[in-house]
Amino acid sequence: MSHRPGTGPLVPAQASTTEDGTPYSEAFGDVYHSAHDALGQARHAFLEGNGLPGRWRGRDQFVVLETGFGLGLNFLATWAEWREDPQRPARLHFVSIEKFPFRPVDLRRMLEPMLVQPGMAELAPLVQRLCEVWPAPVAGWHRLELAPGVVLSVGFGDVADLLPTVRVGADAFYLDGFSPAKNPDIWTLEVFKALGRLARDGATLAAYTAEAQVRRDLVATGFQVVPRGGDSDGNGDEPKRSMLAGPYAPPYRMRRYDPPPAPAPRAREAFVVGAGMAGAAMARRLVARGWRVRLFERAQAPGTAASGNPAGVFHPQLSADDNVLSRLTRAGFLYALSQWRTLPGGLPGHADGLLQVATSATEAQALQQLMDAHAYPESYAKWVDVEQASALAGETLAYGGVWYPEGGWLAPSMLCRAELVAAGPSMDARYGVSVERLERRDDGRWTALDDAGRVLAEADVVIVTAADVSQKLLSPFLAPDFLPVRRVRGQLTFLPPDVLPGLRVPVCGDGYVAPSPLGGAGPITGATYGFDDPAEEVRLADHQANLRRLAALLPAHAELFGDAGLASESAAAELGGRTAFRAMVPDRLPMAGQLPDLRAIEPMRRRLTGGHLRDLPRLDGLYASFAFGSRGLVFASLCAELVASQIEGEPWPIGGDLADAIDPARYLMHALRKA
Repeated sequence: MSHRPGTGPLVPAQASTTEDGTPYSEAFGDVYHSAHDALGQARHAFLEGNGLPGRWRGRDQFVVLETGFGLGLNFLATWAEWREDPQRPARLHFVSIEKFPFRPVDLRRMLEPMLVQPGMAELAPLVQRLCEVWPAPVAGWHRLELAPGVVLSVGFGDVADLLPTVRVGADAFYLDGFSPAKNPDIWTLEVFKALGRLARDGATLAAYTAEAQVRRDLVATGFQVVPRGGDSDGNGDEPKRSMLAGPYAPPYRMRRYDPPPAPAPRAREAFVVGAGMAGAAMARRLVARGWRVRLFERAQAPGTAASGNPAGVFHPQLSADDNVLSRLTRAGFLYALSQWRTLPGGLPGHADGLLQVATSATEAQALQQLMDAHAYPESYAKWVDVEQASALAGETLAYGGVWYPEGGWLAPSMLCRAELVAAGPSMDARYGVSVERLERRDDGRWTALDDAGRVLAEADVVIVTAADVSQKLLSPFLAPDFLPVRRVRGQLTFLPPDVLPGLRVPVCGDGYVAPSPLGGAGPITGATYGFDDPAEEVRLADHQANLRRLAALLPAHAELFGDAGLASESAAAELGGRTAFRAMVPDRLPMAGQLPDLRAIEPMRRRLTGGHLRDLPRLDGLYASFAFGSRGLVFASLCAELVASQIEGEPWPIGGDLADAIDPARYLMHALRKA
């Protein structure tokens, strides 16, 4: 029985070699590549087998899907070829799955000695860059940007779990996962059918085997493959190894769903409504793809609403069953870190640790069992006992918890500004301008209008990233019942500067406390959750509620934060704070993706009762990214990358299962299924 992606511990590959130094897989009892001219073999088998570089010339993008990343030699060979080709596509997407990924230190240990082999020296800077960004072995998809235009999406997990959910339109397939005798799981009819569903028109396939059963199964699933010689130069020292290569050319239509199509050529111009974390990240991800973006914000500066809090904490969510929220926050957390590290001026905060502490002995035991079951790399999440937790926090705690070495806190408004600076001159921001209405013209272009009906902008694409205002802007296209956004009031409390001088990192439990974000300011604690509470003022009772939670979180200071201390009416009244409103929907997951086309859906309503989200017709050019609740820091970058990938017809940064969980049409789909 297949388990859900991400469940169960991921087993890293061991750094092993044969006696002659050839990298060797302990899991499969096979070598990763030939002992002679490994780079030449990769070029001959996969690049030449797929007609590359010729087939990618003149394209905006080209997508390769590989089964079995291994040491990444096929990827490195493809990247090197792309780099040297003056007629290369603007964006090369390489999508690969690996069940036993190397740890970053082991990948470097295995690759660097290979650089002394003939012809391999040219790969040195590429190997160095790959090792720099290679992630810890944590299950799920990892989106890595190695150079402008080169994107590696690597999925850590079983092909049987990851391949059915991947949303990719592939132009070329590399089948390279050890021999069918050693690794039969990826040479199956089911895998080949899944590849066929992802093939774009004209796609080709190359496989590093010519086994008769593999060939029969590939032909049965629509790949017209034939054997070809396996020696890269015709006079190698090793016996020739036959391979398979050919196009995807089924005799009749075999797939139920088309892969994401590459978009028709058009002016890459869009406007984005809202300049909080969602809008700033969205503008940056579009500009990175060569778009010109006009950004509208009703406030006088970016990041002034919920994004205006002086500090926000970020960490992934863990669960025993590795549920949707856990997998989504994991993907978002890791992708956000990769994006923030490339910001001009560096991270506007700290990613040097966050502690999530248990609030009872029972919870501590459950957390410890969860950590034991998942066996996460310590660079991602680590169980610490009460003594270790107290030492890390700089404060005495009552229970142990989970240490996230790359968790932390930052200033959201400074992040917004840094993202917009990174977007550069292709982004035109307009502050103090309120978009009141969106209209779709007869020619399909979108128009933004102000309250007087004046046209503010026109473009083929619009992305709404305006928190709770998004519901109003999108209501002509999707009824509020299907966008059930609620405003959730949250109040922070600013502690005096001399309080908790030993606090080193944010501590989370029921509520959180973060060290001083700015010189001279005190720690920050909070935040309240007030549903349908419109009060904008800072309230004494909410300060007291925040302080009582803090007293439970830091029991050594229970007296200081209790009712006889700072939580007393007179002391709490002197404290500063800030109120902001989060946008949230009932399932507490974001809204990110393309809006449905209700007019096109109406005639097919009856057919959709047993349908799926990708059966729904979509409104061309209308997208959204909002409703992050209190997890904007973790969700904004990932949701922006997902939407940008959908707009461009690129591989999605997460599987279809997670994309469906945050689809803006999901509540509509629930209603259609019940109808």
